[in-house]
Amino acid sequence: MIRKIVSIDLLPAEMRAKEFGFEWFPIDDFVHALDETKNVDVLEILVPLVRRVPDDDTAESFMQVAQNFERKKYALQMSGATVIESPAKRSTGDVGEWYYKQSDDQRLIIATLSLCLRLNPDFLILVAADGDYAPMVEELRRQGIRTEVAAPPHMLASDLRRVAWRNHNLDEVFKKIKKINAVIK
Repeated sequence: MIRKIVSIDLLPAEMRAKEFGFEWFPIDDFVHALDETKNVDVLEILVPLVRRVPDDDTAESFMQVAQNFERKKYALQMSGATVIESPAKRSTGDVGEWYYKQSDDQRLIIATLSLCLRLNPDFLILVAADGDYAPMVEELRRQGIRTEVAAPPHMLASDLRRVAWRNHNLDEVFKKIKKINAVIK
């Protein structure tokens, strides 16, 4: 049995999934699409979920944001994912415009690295394209854990591509999932 951990940078992964007609990132279908041997034990699925900041300070806005967060968290947990809560904060830019900052990538890196070093899987499947993940992948490789990266090829950072053990074209995985789902229906 091959032991794997799946780590998903949810915001960009979900945006890409929506471009392929999915309502959300299809976690279960994704895991099954990459399990060609049918001999994989997924130890854990990690996803960061950003706790948004309301656009204004009214009680209704806070309530709406909290409800949306809890609904999404519950749906992810029902898909078997462990949710890493990532708070956002509202800041002002140089010209006084509001923007939002969150630390979801950093939280995902820390949780993934910690879990991999503790559970020592055979593989990590990382759904991300950002080069910020390359140092984590390099460290896991030094520890004997191979990383498979799933990302659209044109978006995959060259340093992450270089350190990954294997790269999966996320767009092709989505096409495969759609084809499998069409046959099932």
